[in-house]
Amino acid sequence: MSYIDLYMNRAKIALSSNIPTTADSKAGVYMLGVPFDSTTSYRPGTRFGPDAIREALANIEFNSIMHDGDNIMLEDVNLVDVGNLRSTTSPDVMVDMLNKVMNELGSKGRLVTVLGGEHLLTLGSYTGMVKSIGMDNGSSSSSSSSSGSISAKSNGSADTMLVVFDAHFDLRDEFNDCRLNHATYLRRIVEDNGDDGSNVLHIGARGYSREEIDYAVRSRMNILLARDILFGPNNAISGEVKKKIADAVSSYDKLYISIDLDAMDPAFAPGVGTPEPFGLHPLHVLDILASLQERNKRITCLDVVELCPPYDNGITAVLAAKMILEIILMHVRSL
Repeated sequence: MSYIDLYMNRAKIALSSNIPTTADSKAGVYMLGVPFDSTTSYRPGTRFGPDAIREALANIEFNSIMHDGDNIMLEDVNLVDVGNLRSTTSPDVMVDMLNKVMNELGSKGRLVTVLGGEHLLTLGSYTGMVKSIGMDNGSSSSSSSSSGSISAKSNGSADTMLVVFDAHFDLRDEFNDCRLNHATYLRRIVEDNGDDGSNVLHIGARGYSREEIDYAVRSRMNILLARDILFGPNNAISGEVKKKIADAVSSYDKLYISIDLDAMDPAFAPGVGTPEPFGLHPLHVLDILASLQERNKRITCLDVVELCPPYDNGITAVLAAKMILEIILMHVRSL
């Protein structure tokens, strides 16, 4: 029995397309949800995020606003929705289950899209994905620990840059008497890489502690603060910012993209677990993603996290769905 069969449950809304699934389908995308928010520290309810994103994605148009002329739409994509991760309130169990599911999905060589759920899920998703990449490259793999961590250096992170859009660094060593939660997940990822954050590009931070910024600098993480973007010329992504992004990703072939919806200003994304004022415009995010695509990098995984439907009027869910659509179509166009 596969880990997908063991740990996944059917979602209330299934988004699988009617296109037959074939092993050699390049325009193939796997989707799964992680309805988990047990360590949320402000506004609970992100466990309802995956199904809310699915509902929005099922009800928006399938064309791309960025590439209308190329006639590629989401309906042309072989989308396979494998459901939602089995319910649990244990951070360790969730991370371990997701690690194993992502390792299995990542070995299939298609884009995997993960719907959240709180940001802790990225620990399980990223480590499982880079582990599968390491195996594909013939690297030796380490067994996962009880917290779902792996020796990332030997399992694919040398090829994969983690690109995070987030209002927060999530680099605390401990938060609310816990070392495994939504405010510490990125610290655990960097620690698993020998306290080396050079394969992380963090974009949009504007709310953080002294401990976090000190660790980010000490670990050599690539950082673009919100102010670096917001106070640029004409409130647009400047050439200097794009050069920093290009330099950061230049030595990596693959990208894991994690979008915490609170990276964007609450005016555009009010329904999130931990909102923070003075955020990015959604077009900032699309512009940065487009500049990454121009570098001919392969997106191996996308996660979109922290949608909190109880605090949303529907705007945030639709924005999340449209972001996912645009990134999937970016990926398909690059094949």
